[in-house]
Amino acid sequence: MGADVAAARPAPDVAAAAQVLAHLPQATAIAEGRGTRVLTVFFDPNCPYCRQLYRDLRPFVGKDGLQIDWVPVAILAPSSLGKAAAILQSADRLQAFREMEDHALDPNLPAPAVPTASQIRATTRQTLRANEAVLKQAGVYYSVPLAVYRNRAGQPELLLGVPRDDKVLAALLYTVGP
Repeated sequence: MGADVAAARPAPDVAAAAQVLAHLPQATAIAEGRGTRVLTVFFDPNCPYCRQLYRDLRPFVGKDGLQIDWVPVAILAPSSLGKAAAILQSADRLQAFREMEDHALDPNLPAPAVPTASQIRATTRQTLRANEAVLKQAGVYYSVPLAVYRNRAGQPELLLGVPRDDKVLAALLYTVGP
């Protein structure tokens, strides 16, 4: 697995990863799966690469103690705000997140309701600002999807974008530590 792991990771920027990880308690995440091995992914509901990563992670969520923490941001388009708010204002955030992503992957599925600007709560706007502030800690890596985690040795890691195939993704996820 060693060569695959090396291919799965970009050149590490430990400082940027450490900065984001240090500020994660200030972000609001949606936990998917339960486990001690946590991969935190910043996403924008309008991001096609975020959707691809969501789709690619389906077989791994909850397996071998892997938990995915999804952190919504609204940075790509004006409609991102309403979509992110729809997720955060839902009574079941995980279900709302899945419905938003699944509909984007298959437009034949029912479209989730998206609040108008006047229906977006002030607390939701504050949450999204806080999430974006944490993402900005990545510095030059300020983009989505951005994943951060600690590897099995406890070192901070950062991944920008989507691994090129399932084998590379599996190798990367193998490195996620508790």
